[in-house]
Amino acid sequence: MTDTSTPDRLDHQLLHALQLDGRAQFRRIAPVLEVSEHTVARRYRRLRGTGLHIVGEPDAERLGRTRWLLRLRCVPDAALSIAEALARRPDTGYISLASGGTELHCTIHTGSAKEDEEVLLRVLPRTPRVTSFDAHCFLRTFCGNPPRWYTKLGALTAEQHAALLPPYTPEPAPPVPPLAALGTVQQTVELDAADHMLVDALARDGRAGLPELATETGLSPSSVRRRLERLRETGAIRVNVDFPPVRLGYRKRAMLWLRVAPGALQRVGETLSAHPQTDLVAATTGPSNLIATVICRNATELYLYLNHHIGALPDIQSVETAPVIREVKRLTPRGPA
Repeated sequence: MTDTSTPDRLDHQLLHALQLDGRAQFRRIAPVLEVSEHTVARRYRRLRGTGLHIVGEPDAERLGRTRWLLRLRCVPDAALSIAEALARRPDTGYISLASGGTELHCTIHTGSAKEDEEVLLRVLPRTPRVTSFDAHCFLRTFCGNPPRWYTKLGALTAEQHAALLPPYTPEPAPPVPPLAALGTVQQTVELDAADHMLVDALARDGRAGLPELATETGLSPSSVRRRLERLRETGAIRVNVDFPPVRLGYRKRAMLWLRVAPGALQRVGETLSAHPQTDLVAATTGPSNLIATVICRNATELYLYLNHHIGALPDIQSVETAPVIREVKRLTPRGPA
């Protein structure tokens, strides 16, 4: 039987802890939360039964790939089937239906100009019952890569938060002058065949133990440990945590398409990323040069956020709000081709 109980404060704390480090061992989490290891394990199993997923996701930017946000408009009775077909692709990430079910949002990553051409010029234009689509290239992600929405709910104290950070979490980079930023290009990480097998295994279970990962990849446990540490330390792979916000009482999700003065993109992006309502904030190409996904308890809270927070930023020239009707795919970017 599915557990329908409402998550309590300890559940919130555990979600916060796991989002900081999705592979953190229960014996490390338990003393920080001041409960037994058995209690943490029991709560974890209960959350798993009500929608918790932890998977390893490759970071497209660190691997030299390009992330796109596609905005497809479909005939009313075709959007769901198109979304489900896209969800089966191994190169797609988050997929949702919005605007009464006739609009579809999809993130996808490509690795070359040839892949860009294949997806954007061949596959999508030939998809039956798609009436139009726009492709927005991610230029800079301010938050949401990796997702950190659960940590914004404040379930842990600052001391608990610090105690549960992974030991290799990089310090925030100091502010870079705008012109100097032109020369700061992040180096890409090259993966070999064994790395790819490990990434695929973690996409199925981000908390799989070293013995299980060794069995799936054919590597020794010590080799798995070294490779996993390198992948995480370099940011090539992220262990992401997903739990349905609706189970925590947050029932209204929306995509915001913002038009911001070009010279204010950095400032507005950083401001929005600090808001507890934002799950993703990124600068993109296109007439709407900043996008954000927000999670609120209800329509009233969404209205207050738009009026008091978005409306208070003078550099935002316009905003279009597209309520999310259904989420088709959230994590696990790799699947059957």
